Order: sequence, then C-alpha cells, then structure tokens
Amino acid sequence: MSKEPTSIKRAVLEAARLHLRSTADHLRERINDLKSVTQPGEGSESASQTESRRGSDVELMESLSEQLEHVERDISLLDKIDPSVRLEVVQYGAVVHTDSRNLLVAASVEDFEANGRHYLGVSTKAPLIHALSGAAAGEEVDFNGTLYTIKEIL
Repeated sequence: MSKEPTSIKRAVLEAARLHLRSTADHLRERINDLKSVTQPGEGSESASQTESRRGSDVELMESLSEQLEHVERDISLLDKIDPSVRLEVVQYGAVVHTDSRNLLVAASVEDFEANGRHYLGVSTKAPLIHALSGAAAGEEVDFNGTLYTIKEIL
C-alpha cells in the first residue's frame, strides 16, 4: 500500500465531510429560496392565487429542513471518528475495502471519491453493514447473492 492507513482514513473522512457539507449548503439555499416565496412581502400575488402553492412550498421547506438536520447529524458523526484508530473488524468508524466496493461505516453519504477510490458512506443500520459487521480482513461475506471479500479495514 502506497499510503499509510491513518492518512487514507483521514482523506476518506474529509472527502465524506466535504460531500455532506456541499449537500447541506445546497439544502440551505433551497430552504432560503422557499422562505423568500412563502413569506408575504412586496409584490406578493393575491392570497387566492397562491394559498395552495404556498402550503406545498411550506411542506417542502419542512422536508428540506429535516433533511438538513439529518445531514448535519451525519457530519457530526464523522467528526467523532479518530482517523488514527485502526479497526480490526467491520464496525462503526471503519473504512472497509472489499473486492467489489469501498465503504465508510458511519453515516449515509452518496458515492464520493478519496485518494482515487470511490467510496460509499453507509450507516450502521444498513443491511449490508449488518451482514459485514464483525468480519475481519480476508473474510468473505455473502450478502444478497454478492460475495464481498474484505481486503482491508482501516
């Protein structure tokens, strides 16, 4: 391996945080845009024209706010992981390299890249992580018909 485990894990955590922060920024922008159209002000359309639209905009804004809270919780979870701690088995805080997928076991993060590898952030509640939990490097785990060979755990 060309890089030492701590620097790889640090890079994976930072890339995941950056991805989540970008998502949070996008959600905040959408929420602010919706606030500007749902709060009455100068040039507002008449109430009869906008009442139902305003109601659906408020519902969307509430949904986006919930998503933002979830993303902020996920960022907080990532902040608690110490990249210098090398784990021996698949568990919370592990960076897992398998023959078919690279995983960060902590929080849900869409596909992101670190050190030239693609990763998927997965919550400990995910069925795949339940299947892999406790497995060590070199072990094979069958999940939904896919055989995962664990190459390395950081």
